[in-house]
Amino acid sequence: MRKYWFFLLVITVFIPSVTAAQSKPVNTSSSFLTERVNKELVVPVGHSETIADIQVRFVDQEGNLTKAKTQPKVITREFALKLGDVYSSELAKEGLQGVRNLIIVERATLTLEPVAKSNRAVMIVTVKESSNLSVDFGLTLPPPTALQGVVKSTTVKALSDSASGIGAGISLGVLNLGSSNQKLSLGVEGGKQKFGFDLGYRNFLKHDTGYGINVFNRRGIEPELKESERDFAPWVHRLGGGIEYFQPIAKDFNSAIGLSYQRVSIRDGAFSSNIEPRDELGNSLTVSDDGQDDLLTLNFAAVLDRQDNPKNPTHGFKLRVGSDQYIPVGDASIFSNRLGANYTQYLPLPLFGFTEGARTLVLNFQGGTILGDVPPYEAFILGGSSSVRGYGASEIGTSRSFIQATAEYRYPIIAVNAFKNNFDVGGTFFIDYANDLGSGDAVIGQPAVVRDKPGHGLGYGLGLRVITPVGVVRVEFAFSDRGNRKLIFKLGDRF
Repeated sequence: MRKYWFFLLVITVFIPSVTAAQSKPVNTSSSFLTERVNKELVVPVGHSETIADIQVRFVDQEGNLTKAKTQPKVITREFALKLGDVYSSELAKEGLQGVRNLIIVERATLTLEPVAKSNRAVMIVTVKESSNLSVDFGLTLPPPTALQGVVKSTTVKALSDSASGIGAGISLGVLNLGSSNQKLSLGVEGGKQKFGFDLGYRNFLKHDTGYGINVFNRRGIEPELKESERDFAPWVHRLGGGIEYFQPIAKDFNSAIGLSYQRVSIRDGAFSSNIEPRDELGNSLTVSDDGQDDLLTLNFAAVLDRQDNPKNPTHGFKLRVGSDQYIPVGDASIFSNRLGANYTQYLPLPLFGFTEGARTLVLNFQGGTILGDVPPYEAFILGGSSSVRGYGASEIGTSRSFIQATAEYRYPIIAVNAFKNNFDVGGTFFIDYANDLGSGDAVIGQPAVVRDKPGHGLGYGLGLRVITPVGVVRVEFAFSDRGNRKLIFKLGDRF
């Protein structure tokens, strides 16, 4: 592992110094993504004109009028302004932001055209539509979502949703069905220790309001023991579906509520029909004795997002909360409530860096508990790349309750322009800590107790973080307080 440490150290410290000495200074105070996301909306100030008409004009890449794929009402319903209202620049700005947030819109502007010899005006919204096809890496929907399965962006991951090993996911979507901002998507994920698909439909009544339906199947290995220590590797199979409704509660505060059903079974392989209700130590893996549990859940999720930039936040905060109420059905008759909260604060802290750009301290706090029955596949896991780095998935604990904290410092290294896009390369230093609050023995089968998991742990390290047009790429080298070392490669941000 020493070669990884040396390689990472060279990239983080040495290369930026050489590059800075051999090239002209690069202004990276505002990356391509930051400029695109934070570009200020510009609308006419207005002079108390009465709105005589609202028109939507669709243009091509060059700005020429073109035939629309979208019904104009999909655009106009984002505005609180209606015919006969007195024009308001604030309401116009809010509506234009809503239009820009539509997944079917690439760009949009707003202008006023005065009506001759009157204090009236025509409000014109000019729209460049995006492609009707989408390709995304990874299957998770943006939070909040109450849908269970592959697409759910959980506040805190459950055990069986955290299979490790090499894997990847891709989602293909057809947008703007019926010319009214509906989406049909199919996502598939696969890897050494997981396989799954999700077929979903979403109807956006506005950019932040609508409903969704999905059918899913997910299969993954319980990350309990190393491969060399077990003959039987239990696979958790989840098959089900659900429906949700999502809507803002207040400004920047979005919520979703849904109802879902899933059949959870334990098998001895990804595509096996052999059900195994117990692990190799004889401990229960399900609530039912037959190795199959029925889960009917009422799900709620909410996000309060005050980040300055969703792609690369440098100040502000984000709070995610979730509740899954299990309703007793079937032989398992599970009755419990899974609660979780996840808070991230971004603080500008100009300590050091190798070029211009944001220097940010990121603080993250997580906590959760399960009231009632705790099936092992729904328990909280501690350890891994999404928890305490330096440990493997669930190596610290498998628990009813937990707390977790992270401090991470991000600093700029260099900006690279390639393929007509900017790639901002930065470095990180981080420290993670988690504790199961002594609740490992409350999980059915007691997986943490029988495997002598410590219940608490600390990890620390450094890494590289590259901001690309398709998302964040991370390479991290981490140590644990028990002397373990991990090299982590991830697509997507840490928080």
